[in-house]
Amino acid sequence: MPPTNDKDFIINIGPQGTFHKSGKYQTTPEDIDQLFANFEQQQVRKISLYFHGGLVNELTGLATARKVAPYIRNSGSAPVCFVWETGLIETVGTNISKISETKLFNKLLKVLLKKVSEKLGFDTPTGRGIAGRQLTDAEINYELSQPDPFSSYNRSASSQNGRSATNISSLEGREPFLEAELNGELQVMIEGDLEFVSAIQQTKLTTDATGGSTGSRGIVSVASFVAHVVKIAIRVISRFIKKRDHDLYPTIVEEILREFYIAEVGAWIWKAMKDKAAAMWQSNAGRSGADQYAGRYFLDKLAAYKKAHADTTIHLVGHSAGSIVICHLLENTASLSNSFAFDHIVLMAPACRIDLFKKQVVENTSRFKDLRIFTMTDVYECKDKLVPYFYTHSLLYLVSGILEDEGDSYDAYILGLERHIGFLLPYNIEVLKDTHEYIYAAGLNRSSFSVTADGTGDGLKTRSESHGGFDDDIPTLESIQYILSN
Repeated sequence: MPPTNDKDFIINIGPQGTFHKSGKYQTTPEDIDQLFANFEQQQVRKISLYFHGGLVNELTGLATARKVAPYIRNSGSAPVCFVWETGLIETVGTNISKISETKLFNKLLKVLLKKVSEKLGFDTPTGRGIAGRQLTDAEINYELSQPDPFSSYNRSASSQNGRSATNISSLEGREPFLEAELNGELQVMIEGDLEFVSAIQQTKLTTDATGGSTGSRGIVSVASFVAHVVKIAIRVISRFIKKRDHDLYPTIVEEILREFYIAEVGAWIWKAMKDKAAAMWQSNAGRSGADQYAGRYFLDKLAAYKKAHADTTIHLVGHSAGSIVICHLLENTASLSNSFAFDHIVLMAPACRIDLFKKQVVENTSRFKDLRIFTMTDVYECKDKLVPYFYTHSLLYLVSGILEDEGDSYDAYILGLERHIGFLLPYNIEVLKDTHEYIYAAGLNRSSFSVTADGTGDGLKTRSESHGGFDDDIPTLESIQYILSN
């Protein structure tokens, strides 16, 4: 019997993973009790848990649950959809737009584009001109007027024309000399621009003279600002040398945000979201009422239901940060005295770190029957514009480049990024080997990359061209329905 209202299949996770109210829709322990009473009455023997991406608000989370649930029901499974909103995507979009409109950011961006492209050997998209020259203001302004600025200034283009590729390889080991060069050159460019100096003197930043976060906003001196800009330039160049850049423009934007705007860009919200993904499954010993962890309350009920009805199969489906929730669910389920194994796990554009996935999935395959990942090829990740004109790669690139480790690292290894699981240079390294071998194991079809070709088999089709589009993509949803049906 299809659910008659949201309470029949949607569970809201409140603040810190509890039952406390965080919006208009609230779940109580009694709601979960009723959910399992319904399962008993209807003799449900197939349950599928769905976790949306953790970056959306409550309204979007509810809408996504209502949209995905019919495909789960059509597979013969009872859906249970978890709404655990954080609203990060709105925070990122709003704050990034505000940052991009400031005079200081635009002055800084243009200076770095000039100097970094000069040092790396990027000249024009087609490779014409004098290699290593500075881009002109007209060239920069033209590119910045495009939805995808500097899209041709990337490693692929540099490899084709040869010039910048050769120049990048020649920079290896020269960072100390480059730092000295850049310090003098950037000082002249910045201090010689009175509008730039005025913008520095009028803008509060969450950083101090040594590069650390002050924890509060304040004015930095021009000399200190120049030192920060040199650090940004060196980090961008170093990432190109190590082949761990995210293309010229996105990499420069990432490093500017990491240095000066990490609080505004939402790194703290990303951490809070990951903390919530883990907290919701913690033990409820000593807790009662709304103080209980909603996920654990449900899990304890689910384990008891599975014990009473051993023939019940339980499946997991997660989109984006929903993969983080699933990893923590697997860990906590395994620790139960009446633990059980899940059947199918399906992940869409998973935003979890590879080290978390390796620990909870790859090294513990007895916890589930099988797994399939739907995600985009790197070509589509790079075309997926999170914020047109400003951050021109996908959300997973932003997570990898800025949000992980609260901005203290770059190019963090993310499961949904093809570049991190494909085991190609420079990612053919030991820490990624086991995950690569597991996902790409011959004949098991554990991964499916969008956009799949016509004629792709059932359960493997996906055509999403954006990170957020997977739970709207009919071929993907039909593939999930097929997987859960079998």
